[in-house]
Amino acid sequence: MEMIMTNNNYIKRLILSFLAMAMIMLPGTALAAGVPDPINKDMLESGKKVYFKRCVWCHGVEGGGDGPAADRLFTRPRNFIQGTFKIRWTDSGELPLDINLINTVKNGLQGSAMPAWGEFLSKDEILSVVQFVKSLVQDRDFSDEDEEVNNVITGVDADLGDSGKGPLGDPPWAETKGPYHLGIPQEHVDAGKELFMKNKCWECHGGEGRGDGNPTMKDDWGFPIVAANWQQCWNHRGARRDVYNPFVIARAISTGLNGTPMPNFREQLTGPERWQVAAFVNSLCPRKKIDALTLKPIPDFLIQSVYTEGQVVPKIDDPSWQSSDTDDRIVSATEELKENPKRHHIAMAGQITRGKRNFDPKADNLWVTTRWSAEEQAVYYLVEYDQRFMSADPEYPDAVAIQWPAKLQDLFGAEKPYFIYGDSKKPVDIWKASFMAKDYSATNAPNEKGYQLDMSVKEFVGNGFDALSDKESEAKVEIVDSIYHQGRVKVMFKRSLKTEGEFDVQIPSEQFIPVSFFQWSGRDKEHDEHMAISTWYYTILKPALPASLYYMPPIIAAVFICFQGWLVWMTKRTRKMYDEGKMRRDELPK
Repeated sequence: MEMIMTNNNYIKRLILSFLAMAMIMLPGTALAAGVPDPINKDMLESGKKVYFKRCVWCHGVEGGGDGPAADRLFTRPRNFIQGTFKIRWTDSGELPLDINLINTVKNGLQGSAMPAWGEFLSKDEILSVVQFVKSLVQDRDFSDEDEEVNNVITGVDADLGDSGKGPLGDPPWAETKGPYHLGIPQEHVDAGKELFMKNKCWECHGGEGRGDGNPTMKDDWGFPIVAANWQQCWNHRGARRDVYNPFVIARAISTGLNGTPMPNFREQLTGPERWQVAAFVNSLCPRKKIDALTLKPIPDFLIQSVYTEGQVVPKIDDPSWQSSDTDDRIVSATEELKENPKRHHIAMAGQITRGKRNFDPKADNLWVTTRWSAEEQAVYYLVEYDQRFMSADPEYPDAVAIQWPAKLQDLFGAEKPYFIYGDSKKPVDIWKASFMAKDYSATNAPNEKGYQLDMSVKEFVGNGFDALSDKESEAKVEIVDSIYHQGRVKVMFKRSLKTEGEFDVQIPSEQFIPVSFFQWSGRDKEHDEHMAISTWYYTILKPALPASLYYMPPIIAAVFICFQGWLVWMTKRTRKMYDEGKMRRDELPK
């Protein structure tokens, strides 16, 4: 009997090998079918120990993605039972290779709760837990020779991570430059944009790629999911340690994302075309210096308010407010933007200190641009953030707030109030703008003009987490302009530098002033302490340039030139007097 089974297996393998060779020889066939990496049963026991120590809290006892923490996470942890793995080099619907799972465990998944376990686990622990995860798959069998896998990203060295070549082919441009992968020719970016429109990528990812296209998407298990925000490539799944690499997008287009509505586009797009779409997507992401620990942009802890001659134009779309999200130390600003204020990056996180904690904030950053005017004696703060979908429930409006020390003059040195609503000794001044988008529906097609916001603004005094109250004095803060456009909220605050309110922050120039930010997503029922928060940053009103700065340099230059001319003339005159004998060497000229 054993001999018969052995012969049957031999014949079966022979047939599979013959079919694989036949597929290679067929015209137009790019890939040869293989079989999944089988489970290494010798490592299951050690892998089980790692899993139940590190992984069970999110992925559950049986790997169903139903651990104790699962309900607090978005997107939810992966359900292993069906063998549906998202980040792979294999074709849609197929099982992953071991190296795919190893990379996922080692590097984590940016933009999700999946951490990089390579910082905590040894190589053997990672390999063993991968084998145990594979054993949790019930609907598929890694050891079944009938399971077919096609490595659509072949030729990748495991040590290099997701940076290889294969059926996708080489990109149709020379190598990109540095860690920011700059230098992709504009012609390929433009071609990628055309393909983006032609293949209706905007239906899910939105008109400008912020993931604001389809609010009704669900994964294979019926849980809500959202499309990737391409303007925040540091949150792309599988992008860890090389967030600006266009290969991350080209891979996703080539393989699809199992368990989600994202298909592969290998039938619709050639290899070079997939690279071109990746080039366009890559161009949408601003270049910022990436923190080595968080692998997100390093925040701009000093927010500089630019002095404005005359009055500030209170219009978001005015050229004086235009600025790039990209750090000008990486890509130089254009001449038109050099004098404009910088767009500062502010990191946000969920409030998990007390009350209704927010483990899943929808905004993990803000962008702040600011100007001030001595003529108006006022300061303007333009706050922007990406929000896929706006609230339609008046009970839960979207909102953003700026927090200041109310008694700035009483703070000593680097003292600051408590970062959430201050405390009894150090109160805070809070400006909160709440809003709903007019005539908005999340299922609308992209609106090139955007949506105006129905706005209300309130000012609060905070003396502690449970001591937040409306100001009794007349409101001083105005919202002078606002809009929701292609997945981005923009709100412009204005307030006088000096006011008479007891708990109004008085804003001096040329002084570092603590400032922080709050944000609420109404669509996700965020309100009160259930919010996203920042730490304290500093802002400074840059002084006006004195008039002498403009006329003194030319005067100094003219004086210097005249002095140099006089010195040359005196030298020539002295030599002439020596030559004519009118003066001895030890005498000075008269």
